[in-house]
Amino acid sequence: MSSNLSATEKDAARGCMNPSDNSTKNRCCDSEQSREAGENVESSFSAMNELLSLLGHELRTPLAGTMGMLELVLSGELAADQRGALELANASARAMLRLVEDLHDLARMEAGRLQPKETPFEVEAWKRNVEQGFAGAPAVEFFLAIDPQVPQILIGDGDRIAHLVLNLIDLHLKYSRSKRVLLNLTLESEGGDRFLLGTISEAEAVLEDRERVALLQSCGAGRLVPMAEFRRVGLKQAVAWNLAVSLGGALWPDFGAEEIQVRALAVPVGLPSLPAGGRDGGVALQVCEEMPLMKRDLSAVHILLVEDDDAIRKLVELFLQQRGWQVTAVSDGLQALDSFQKNRFDLVLMDIRMPRLDGLEATRRIRRREQALGIEPLPIIGMTAHAAMQDRSLCLQAGMNDHLSKPIASNRLYAIIERCLANDK
Repeated sequence: MSSNLSATEKDAARGCMNPSDNSTKNRCCDSEQSREAGENVESSFSAMNELLSLLGHELRTPLAGTMGMLELVLSGELAADQRGALELANASARAMLRLVEDLHDLARMEAGRLQPKETPFEVEAWKRNVEQGFAGAPAVEFFLAIDPQVPQILIGDGDRIAHLVLNLIDLHLKYSRSKRVLLNLTLESEGGDRFLLGTISEAEAVLEDRERVALLQSCGAGRLVPMAEFRRVGLKQAVAWNLAVSLGGALWPDFGAEEIQVRALAVPVGLPSLPAGGRDGGVALQVCEEMPLMKRDLSAVHILLVEDDDAIRKLVELFLQQRGWQVTAVSDGLQALDSFQKNRFDLVLMDIRMPRLDGLEATRRIRRREQALGIEPLPIIGMTAHAAMQDRSLCLQAGMNDHLSKPIASNRLYAIIERCLANDK
């Protein structure tokens, strides 16, 4: 019996019975399914990172209020037992803040978006920040020694290096029977690069030469610990390791060593290019709390404070009033615009995330009004729970003069206000 199939139908029939053709189709289907599965994994991964970042942001705001109020109370007269209890609470709050910062950095590292800063920082100010991390910690004797050969100014991610150091000290205290910690910092060279080398021990222990060389040579060659291995490695150790790797540095020893006499880290740093004569004066410092150049009388200053969180608003208001400054406090951008039109202010502290009208848009409208009226721009300082560089960029792009991240310490708050007012002629 002859077939009545057309040529096209016969070709289709042959294709259906051709194993090679079916294999090709199967491979195409497999490839499509793999691509979709990969996209789903990537989508879940991005969602997890976004959740970590959002959670960190939400935790920083109540922590900022807690730490600020503790600082405020500790600055007053207290009985010895009350001061001891509050200092312990303050130390616990700082430990919680480091965990929150771990969340932020973990989200960035997992997404491949952690970009170490390459900015100058003053070593002495950096040292004070690290020491402050353990102020009031119960039964902990902390000593930080910096070799005289370490320059006064280094270039690198000073904040994250400090955070890494504090995490490693936490690990040392966890596995050590002693509550005495000595951190010794030196400047080392290897292969034409410079590294800040820190050793953490109970006494003045040092690395052997072979250990020091191995540590320096391993900088930049480590791999990130995947999240699937965090339970085996330990969360704090894994985060510290990944942070060191992301900074282009390394840790010693490797995982698994608990009963050891010394821990060490090495991170790459740079030296500033100094002007003729070798002075540091031409370097813009990342940390300059103690260096405002006063050019005007600050005894009668009126500040507009814009903050939607009740605890933070009250805290900053109290800090400002301690300096004798007049404060007008409002809770969103629309109220800020209304106050700006009715009163004369010397400076604005503006939260950038608020309901109704956020601080970025409020700043843009203030700048447009100043330009239309031909009046001098008012110093505006952005405040945010995020400590990321992109937030500072957003503030500057909106027309703000500077950026202050929460939690807000009084010395940082005063320094940035005085610096902005000193530059406002």
